Amino acid sequence: MGPQWRYVGSPDFHDGHIRTVAQTDGRIDVTVEGDTGKFYIVSFHGVEKVDMSSPQGMMLYALSESETDTGSLLYYDFTNWYCDEPDEPESKAFLRIIAAGFTIVPLAAP
Repeated sequence: MGPQWRYVGSPDFHDGHIRTVAQTDGRIDVTVEGDTGKFYIVSFHGVEKVDMSSPQGMMLYALSESETDTGSLLYYDFTNWYCDEPDEPESKAFLRIIAAGFTIVPLAAP
């Protein structure tokens, strides 16, 4: 049996977009613009691994998490809206993170 995936984060992420990804020692901050136009900072801590290809601008289906073999880390996948359309150029973008956890901070409207 494979990993059990569950959606995490705001339902507003569905149809939202990744706007920025900033990486520092052991931490990654991802700015997501939700479908409603509201912005969020998703901060991952205890980051062990990052796999990404052109995530800025990627349209999201969801943010999902799954257990890893280590138990103390979780696997996070910003699921690309176009993941089931491999012929679309947009389908090539991805962002996957293995980390201890995350927090989400909604940003105030400008």
